[in-house]
Amino acid sequence: MKKKLILVAAVFLLMALLPLLSLSGISSVPSVGRNLTILGIKPDTTLNPPPYAEESDKSVPSDESVSQEAPSDSSQSFRILDTASGKIIEIDDRKLCIGALAYEMPPSFGEEALKAQCIACYTHFCRLREQQRSKPDEEAADFEADLSSGEYWLSSDILKEKWGDTYDENMAVITGAVDAVFGEVLADSNGKLIDAAYHAISGGMTENAADIFGFESPYLTSVASPGDLMADGYMTVVSVSCDDVKKTLLSCGNKIVPDGKPEGWFGETKRTAAGSVLYMTVGSEQLKGSDIRTLFGLRSANFEVSYKDGMFVFTVRGYGHGVGMSQYGARYMAEQGADYREILHCYYPHAQISARH
Repeated sequence: MKKKLILVAAVFLLMALLPLLSLSGISSVPSVGRNLTILGIKPDTTLNPPPYAEESDKSVPSDESVSQEAPSDSSQSFRILDTASGKIIEIDDRKLCIGALAYEMPPSFGEEALKAQCIACYTHFCRLREQQRSKPDEEAADFEADLSSGEYWLSSDILKEKWGDTYDENMAVITGAVDAVFGEVLADSNGKLIDAAYHAISGGMTENAADIFGFESPYLTSVASPGDLMADGYMTVVSVSCDDVKKTLLSCGNKIVPDGKPEGWFGETKRTAAGSVLYMTVGSEQLKGSDIRTLFGLRSANFEVSYKDGMFVFTVRGYGHGVGMSQYGARYMAEQGADYREILHCYYPHAQISARH
């Protein structure tokens, strides 16, 4: 017990120091000769950025619950435009939850974290469906995805290939978590679905939606997520040569002209309270932190940049936009004994968990 208290104290001490240490749906990333180093254990690559957001076989998923026919006017299924085939595919709610949960979080993250993620996924997609079906063109798809390559939703065929001999075991874990909370969503006091954003790893504090997405939300405010500081791959380092940085900046088309000594190419920085770069002076322009993240293939906009011996070094904290529920943070809370309701109330303050049907 004493050791556990010491560990918790150490974590919160790190969080208190984090702001001081920080002071000093992305297009394809150009090749800039980047060298990525993950500080710590290699992160679980099954986690994916949420849709908020390779060439492959273009066949339509073969799950029995997936229909190629135009769906009926039912709220118990989703209409998805499969960008590979150009057809609207219908997937029932439960199947959607299973495939979306398997896409977002590995079975090893624990039952309570999986339940929380399932509810966040289901809320997100239900909200898209409600928004789409409130429009005059109600026959259009609720959203679109390349289903054949496993975008946002994994069919049983894809999961069998992904999991191999552990398919039955993993599927039992995923379906068990889904069935335990199926139909539960996150809503406001009037029953309206919230914006249930989520991401892989925060920088130790989640971000305010107003800073990252540009809109205020009482459910997407900055909260402490201390478990992220111990997450695999919490901190990464990307090294880019001086020549590659200059080529990348000059190719942007926004008249960035880096001149003078390289030490001065990246200048004044404005950050969020949680540490992400809002704006940074680069060359002769001021760029958004999210744009710099995209240009150099960084895992988040919570980064610092330094220069030494002809190389720029980006030190990056977290993975994703940082808004809403942290997936690694949810896993940590579950490991500490929190149930899915406690996890969701932590990351979506003031939201209510209610039954959809």
